[in-house]
Formats: sequence, C-alpha cells, structure tokens
Amino acid sequence: MVRNYFELFDLPARFDIDLGDLAARHRERIRIWHPDRYAQATSEERRRAVAMSADLNDGLKVLRDPVARARHLLALRGISTDEETDTVMDGDFLMEQMAWRERLEEGAGRVDEVAALADEVATSRKGKEARLAAALGRGDAADLDEARRLVRELQFLGRFLKELDDAVTEVP
Repeated sequence: MVRNYFELFDLPARFDIDLGDLAARHRERIRIWHPDRYAQATSEERRRAVAMSADLNDGLKVLRDPVARARHLLALRGISTDEETDTVMDGDFLMEQMAWRERLEEGAGRVDEVAALADEVATSRKGKEARLAAALGRGDAADLDEARRLVRELQFLGRFLKELDDAVTEVP
C-alpha cells in the first residue's frame, strides 16, 4: 500500500498545493516527531519517532517536487508511472525531443543559444505542468491516462533541463 503523504500533512490530495503551507506543516510535525525528543523514551517509541520522521522527510521531498507529486497522486489511484515498464511516448513529443537535441548539439559552446533552448524547454514544462494539474483535477480515466503521459514527458524535460544547465556551466 502506498503511504499517502497528503494525509500525513493534512492536505487535500490534489496537484496544486501551497508549498509554504507544506513547509510549515512539515516543521510543525518534525518538531513533534524528531527522534532527539525521544532519547529517553522506550525503544518502540524511538523506532516510531524515527519512522515518522523519515516519512515526514520523504513526504516533504515528494510533495515539493511537481513530477514526484503527480506520480504520487497517480500511485494513490493505482496508476504506475514506472519508467522501465512505461516506455511508450507520444510521437510528436519524440520529434520535439529530437529537434531539441539537435539544437543542443548545434549550439554546443554558445551559451546564448543553449540558454535560449533552456528557456523554451522550461516554458514547455510549465505548460505541461498546467495541463497535468487540469487532468489530475478532472480525474476521469482518460484524464488520468493523459496525466500519466504528461508525467513521463515532464520526467524527460527535467532531465533535459539539467543537461542544458550542465552544458551552460561547462562552457569556458
């Protein structure tokens, strides 16, 4: 069974969340469950505090990241977004990836061109995140399938943006 991080923080299970509120709820709960507070407690209470503290930290990490949050929402609904088994990608998106990779190769060593490409990819990511939020909000079967597809695309975009950032920092 999947641990519901939204319940852990008393948040509604939806894509759009207030990250400041999440951080405040994390601080409040971690203060209560921090293992140092249980140094004089029984071994069972110490184990429970360590486990709860780990869950809180894992939950914060998942819910802070839009792609991880979407994957978590889908997992709560029984939908897997495993990259190793879910390898089908939209043809148009694959063509767009190839075009971006060509531009990266052509622009290698030119910060302005790589930065412009990074801006374009970041804009695409924002658009996909908005579509993902809408699909998860509606939540019917077709929308959840679209959400699963968008999560896969966003995973690629995140890796590609990291690659673009690395390309910019490697330029002498």
